[in-house]
Amino acid sequence: MNNTIKPPRLKPGDTVGIASPAASFFSFTNNWLSRARTAIEDLGLKVQIANNARHQREHLNPAPQLRVDDLHDLFADPDIKAIFCLSGGSGTNALLPLLDWDLIARFPKILMGYSANTALLLGIYARLNMVTFHGPTLLNGLSEFPKPLSYTLESIKDVLFTSTAPGPLEAPETWTDDAPSENSPRKMKNNPGWHWLKGGRAQGLLIGGNLHTLPILFGTPFWPSFHGKILYLEEVNMGNTVLMYAEEALAQCQQIGLFDEISGLVIGKVNNLSEAQEELLQKLISHYTSAFDFPILTQVDIGHTSPQMVLPNGIKATLDSEQNLFSIDEAAVV
Repeated sequence: MNNTIKPPRLKPGDTVGIASPAASFFSFTNNWLSRARTAIEDLGLKVQIANNARHQREHLNPAPQLRVDDLHDLFADPDIKAIFCLSGGSGTNALLPLLDWDLIARFPKILMGYSANTALLLGIYARLNMVTFHGPTLLNGLSEFPKPLSYTLESIKDVLFTSTAPGPLEAPETWTDDAPSENSPRKMKNNPGWHWLKGGRAQGLLIGGNLHTLPILFGTPFWPSFHGKILYLEEVNMGNTVLMYAEEALAQCQQIGLFDEISGLVIGKVNNLSEAQEELLQKLISHYTSAFDFPILTQVDIGHTSPQMVLPNGIKATLDSEQNLFSIDEAAVV
C-alpha cells in the first residue's frame, strides 16, 4: 500500500512561496523574475518571495541556515500553499541536517524544483515519505519569453492542481535547448518523441532527479529506498565534459547497487548534445545497465530543456514499451 503523505492541491487564489534552496552563480534581472511571477499569477495564484531568496546567490551566500529559515517560514505560514524553487545551482544537501522535520510533517505542502534541488526533494521524501515534485523553477522554465511553454503549464495544472491521476504522458510536439533570452522567444525544433532504449514493462513508485546530485545522498540518513521504484534521471550540459561526468555518475549508480533495486528507468533529454554525443550517451546508459532487464525510456522532456513535465516523487507510475506508455497512475495531491 502506498502510504506517502500527499500535500493539498493548488487552487485559484492560493499563495505560492518562492525560496532559493540552491546556491547559484546564475545571474538574472528583474525582467526574468517578473515574467515568472506573472506566469504564476496567470495560473490564478499569488506570489510571496521569501526573505533571503533574492540575496546574492553563490557558495555559502546566503548561508545554509538562512536558506533553511526561508523554508521553515514558508512551511509554517498557513497562507502559503506551495513552495517553488527560484533556480538550480548547488548545495541543497547542506540544508538537510538543519531542517525541522516535525514542522514540515505538520504542514505538508507542494515543494517543486529540479537540478540541485534534487537533494532537498529526495531528502524530504526519504525522511517523511512526503511527495515532492521535480519540475520547473522560476528562472528555468517559468521565466520564458514571452511566457512559459504551454506543455509546461499544462503539466503543472495536471499534477499540482488536480486530485486525480494524470494518466498517460505524451511528448510535446516541439522542444528547445536554445539558450533563454531576455527579450526573444527560444528557437523550437520538432520533437521526434521518446526513445525506448530497452523494452519491457514496469510498475512502481516514481523517484529521481539530477544524475550528479542524487548519488551525493548515498550513505546519509537522507538516502531513500529505491526498491521496486521507477527511477528518472536528468543531467545538464555545461561544457564538453558532460559525458565524462555522466559516465562517472552512471558507474557510481551501478556500483552502489542502485540499478539492482529499480524496476524501470527514465532518462531525460540533455541539452546541447551533438548527434554523436547523444549516441555515445545512449551507449553509456546501455553499458552500465547491461546486467539488468528493466525497461529504459530515454530522451524524455524533464530537466534542463524546455518544455518540462512535472514528476512527483513517491507516486505510482507505469512504463510499458509494447504500448509505448509512460503514465502517472495516481494523484499526487489531495
